[in-house]
Amino acid sequence: MSADRLTPEQRALISQYREKWQHLGLSREPINQHQAMNAVQAIYTALGLNHPEIIIVDSPNAVFEYIWNLRQADSYSTLGNPISSSEWRKIYNNLQLKLFTQLPIDLQRDLQSAFENHLAQEYANLLQRQLENKWINIFSQQVVNSYHRPIKEIFASCYKPESLIAGSSYFDFCVHTFNYHQLQEQIAVLEEFVINCGWTFLFQNVAIISNRPTQILIDQDNHIHAENTPAITFKDGYRLYANHGQIDLEPKRQRINNFDWRPLLDKMNAVEIDSWEEYQLLRVVNKINVQPMQFLKATNPSTGEVYVSKVSMRFTSAIEAVQWVNRNRKSK
Repeated sequence: MSADRLTPEQRALISQYREKWQHLGLSREPINQHQAMNAVQAIYTALGLNHPEIIIVDSPNAVFEYIWNLRQADSYSTLGNPISSSEWRKIYNNLQLKLFTQLPIDLQRDLQSAFENHLAQEYANLLQRQLENKWINIFSQQVVNSYHRPIKEIFASCYKPESLIAGSSYFDFCVHTFNYHQLQEQIAVLEEFVINCGWTFLFQNVAIISNRPTQILIDQDNHIHAENTPAITFKDGYRLYANHGQIDLEPKRQRINNFDWRPLLDKMNAVEIDSWEEYQLLRVVNKINVQPMQFLKATNPSTGEVYVSKVSMRFTSAIEAVQWVNRNRKSK
């Protein structure tokens, strides 16, 4: 029995369930803190874990800021170990296993394909990629040789409502279309998370819930996109620019000019580390309340126009930083 054997009424329901769960999983409504906390506590209960301390912040970026501050204060261990994805997937896999015994394999395969949600995947991928790029640079200032590890560990604790849109819509459809109401209680744990939470970082002792974005803009082909304005925005001002499903750095480059950066670099005591042709590698010297930073400054020899890019502290030569910036631009 494949999807083409569904009744016309059953097939028509697929798009309704897809739209329902996309609306819930990519909601722009502020979370209800009480309901979000209950949803997270239900996950810990389902996994046989003690309820954690729960912290709610305005964006996924604010989660990284919170964890960065803990590391700066040597208090990172208070979070406890990340809740592993293998633990989390026990809930999902248990439901999937029960459906295996109820539905023909070819129907399951067809339905899973029908409920895939590329917009949700794109949203999650873009946001994670931007956060990784930003925080790898910041963590590299503190952790010299293994700065990728804390980033991976933080994301290992991260559970995203949009990553469950496809599964939730699929399970919801099966429960109501095929009358598998005996699975409803188990599915409710996942559904309550999707409905009530933003990105959530689960540790043994602490769970950190991010609020939802206030804005998500898409183009006519259902890709994350906006012209000259952020495509994704959060309450605290964290934002992502996107051009038809790709991270767009151009709006940021347009704001970088002599007036913005030269006085700032002078004020922060930026000194030249190396130069190559029209490029200078500048380092902000250590000052109280100022984190060490490096910038690549490019001066157009014809117009005198200046472009500045923030680069990792690991670079010691201007040409190395130029190559890195150019690779990043080509990959966007």
